[in-house]
Amino acid sequence: MSTQTQTIPDPAFHKWPASASNDYVAARRDLLEKEWALRNQIEEVAAQRRALPAGPILPTYTFEEGPWDLNSSSPTQKVTLADVAKSGELGHKTLVVYHMMMGENATKACPACSMFVDGLNGVAKHLSQHFNLAVIAKAPLPAIRTYALKRGWHNLRFLSSFDNTFNKDMGVEAPEWISDMPQGPGMSVFRYEDGQIRFLYQTTPHFAGPEVIRGMDLLTPVWNMLDITPEGRGDWNPGFDYVEKWDGVKF
Repeated sequence: MSTQTQTIPDPAFHKWPASASNDYVAARRDLLEKEWALRNQIEEVAAQRRALPAGPILPTYTFEEGPWDLNSSSPTQKVTLADVAKSGELGHKTLVVYHMMMGENATKACPACSMFVDGLNGVAKHLSQHFNLAVIAKAPLPAIRTYALKRGWHNLRFLSSFDNTFNKDMGVEAPEWISDMPQGPGMSVFRYEDGQIRFLYQTTPHFAGPEVIRGMDLLTPVWNMLDITPEGRGDWNPGFDYVEKWDGVKF
């Protein structure tokens, strides 16, 4: 896809009722100009991200993984990032990892991570056409799988980093940017090359100032949907209160 800046289309492309006031139409057209400029900037940033120089080759980390069926607890197996990155029938070599905040003694992930993984689970079958995807947490594998089963996360691979230094080495264990938490969230991208794993990219939230949820918000539809409403994001943060309203299960 070309990264050349695109000019704004005919404003009629974006519909509004014929009864809209002149003030509304003028304001909406002004907003459309800004939305189109943002669209171009997002693509420019994405192109720059794709063009990053090669990252470092990583050590071999071994994780514990259970069967695909979350209702089964065995057999478990030891896998490496290389195993996960090159798995599947489509021959993908790229691996995207979601670092889920679920510590060594935790029985559930944090609310925001749960929201993120809800979204990943929903679109995993689409993403799998392009790359391999896994969720990694520090908690023991049984705890991760029990929680995943409660959430209905049947479309994702879950790995436990309980016995290795992966989280620490990736900067999501006791991170400086969220010092009051033993684990931090993040999204990392890796590439399988000749039996090894190369680090490509990582993004984490920005927990500073009033915009505490910025930094990974573009990777989940929730914040973006809130942004198109009159109420906006407000001071809302993800929680578990909603759960009882849709299936009667309390986490």
